[in-house]
Amino acid sequence: MLVQGTTIFNSALTQFDTYQGQSTDKYSLQITLDKTQAANLEKEGVKVKEYEGEPIRKFTSRYDIPVFTAKNERWNDEIPSGSIVRVEYTTKEHPTAGNVPYAKRVLLLEVGEGYEGQAEADAEFFETNPV
Repeated sequence: MLVQGTTIFNSALTQFDTYQGQSTDKYSLQITLDKTQAANLEKEGVKVKEYEGEPIRKFTSRYDIPVFTAKNERWNDEIPSGSIVRVEYTTKEHPTAGNVPYAKRVLLLEVGEGYEGQAEADAEFFETNPV
């Protein structure tokens, strides 16, 4: 199953998420959804919450979540807030939480504006390699 949305926080899928200073032993990614995507998740029994008036959903996994760019290259950096992503997921039924979605992999369609990693590398390259 696939869902597309925009990341609302920086997501480091290379390390476990923390809650109140303790590791959750899970990787996680939170995205905002459009109303159609949210309705589709709810039809599947997945609970959708709201953040600042927008539908959101958190996707987790106990296993490494591979992230790929649109060029099918592996992304090994933090996913910045505001990035457009497509998440492949599976669900598992929980007795009180409904169907819980677990991320299998992520396609990074557009990098959010806060990303500085590649821009810094490019600037350094041009500074150390004059024309």
